[in-house]
Amino acid sequence: MKKKYPAYLVKRLSITSYHYMGNTRLVKTFIDLAEIDSPSGKEEKVSLYIEQWFNKHSVLYKKDSYGNLIATIRGAGKPLLLSAHMDTVDPCRGIKAAIKNDTIVSSGNTILGADDKAGIAEILEAMLVMKEKKVSHRPLKIVFTREEETGVYGAMALSDKDIIVTDGLGLDGTEGLGVITLASPHYHIMDIIITGQGAHAGSAQKKGINALSVAVDAISNLSIGIIDRETSTNIGVLQSGYARNGVPESALIKAEVRSHVNEKAKKQVSLFKDTFQAAVKKYGATLDFTVSRVCVGYKYSKKDPHIKKVINALKKVGVTPTFNKSMGGSDVNAFVGKGIRAVDISYGAYNFHTTKEKASIPEMEKMVAFLIEYCRA
Repeated sequence: MKKKYPAYLVKRLSITSYHYMGNTRLVKTFIDLAEIDSPSGKEEKVSLYIEQWFNKHSVLYKKDSYGNLIATIRGAGKPLLLSAHMDTVDPCRGIKAAIKNDTIVSSGNTILGADDKAGIAEILEAMLVMKEKKVSHRPLKIVFTREEETGVYGAMALSDKDIIVTDGLGLDGTEGLGVITLASPHYHIMDIIITGQGAHAGSAQKKGINALSVAVDAISNLSIGIIDRETSTNIGVLQSGYARNGVPESALIKAEVRSHVNEKAKKQVSLFKDTFQAAVKKYGATLDFTVSRVCVGYKYSKKDPHIKKVINALKKVGVTPTFNKSMGGSDVNAFVGKGIRAVDISYGAYNFHTTKEKASIPEMEKMVAFLIEYCRA
């Protein structure tokens, strides 16, 4: 028996090339987006697709100086923010989507790009359904950002004047449907450069100051990994040396600290700095230590008025909400840093950042229904 799709998705599209005769407009939009190459920093073609969609449906929008897209839709009441990001992680070039048992997958050689193009497709479909069905809704700011995956750079670059809202959603949460991310950490990154003295490893070993040895000494005196239930540290990059027979003159370390308590995050950053300073002093090297807080953390109660609104909208469309405390960051962290009560929510996708990534068509449809309910005036 063929699947009967929800009544609000009445327009059917036959996409025989995908060997699936039950496609909805939502599915086609998502597959169109998924098959556009869009590694971080190269989102132009996805942006063009969305701009053409906006123009076709007479949506007022602008592209800011960073390349983010901001659409404005009139409504009644206080404005809401809906957001998703346009970039994807590698391997994301040459994606070919297929549909298997109401699930959209890739060929297996690439990611699918549901993170976050499923979110984009769901927002676009919800906008169109509300317009077609004349659903009374709140004013909307629709924001599609660049370079979320590499450090939420697009969201951070947004002008506060372009997103004057109080509440909002980021469709970029954890796996599944109806999962509300109630907490996300403060996220600090550290770029550490140790400069020693290069020398020939055979004839002039004693003249050198091995920057790699300095780095190893410091790292051996640090706690790397899970510090406590709220805090973690990591060193993701250690680069040093050019030749087997050369004493390495410099070493580059890229590290991070995450914590749901910013004071704990700052304490770990201080430990890193003190430890590397002690190591360079011991060996006679020099240190360049740069730290930046990339993301502002947030934490909501289930009793928060905005969270209660999200919960109620999910329940009205038959989705039981669940809750998540994340150790990851997203565009929502940047929005919170701008004073917006934004929260991440899952959107019907699974196995992010892997070649097994997939999106559930029924869950994507549920998400569209939820967005319509959430946006009602």
